[in-house]
Amino acid sequence: MSLLDVRDLTIRTSDGRELVSGLSFSVDRGERLGLIGESGSGKSLTTLAVLGLLPDGMTATGSVELDGTQIVGASEKRLVGVRGSAAAIVFQEPLTALDPLMRVGRQLAEPLRRRRGLKGDALHKAVAEALEQVRLPEPGRIARAFPHEISGGQRQRVALAM
Repeated sequence: MSLLDVRDLTIRTSDGRELVSGLSFSVDRGERLGLIGESGSGKSLTTLAVLGLLPDGMTATGSVELDGTQIVGASEKRLVGVRGSAAAIVFQEPLTALDPLMRVGRQLAEPLRRRRGLKGDALHKAVAEALEQVRLPEPGRIARAFPHEISGGQRQRVALAM
């Protein structure tokens, strides 16, 4: 069974215009998939549909099964359990995904606190481990920094760690 199985995905606007038509692909555990296409070809909409995050007024039909959960037509409550654990979006420009007024470590700590229930020393240790896992040097310094104080590549790795 694939980690992600997309079959005949079609994305339409509220007036019925097709933006993505009949797309199918699968990704097994440990595999990676790159979506390549010109601007406006539906790459971003496809990734949003995979997590059930299409903008208001857009609908998806077909089948998107992510880690055993059917995404198309699923309730928000069901989708929350899949997002962040089975899959997450890492945006191309991480500065837009990070809060410029919040230190990096605090932003990284928030999902760890919510998903794993970590607090105190265990939470600080998990933040440092997440930064080390994406091979960021000086995880303590990075955790104390604001997003504008680290490089674009470091921000991208912070987004991956999140």
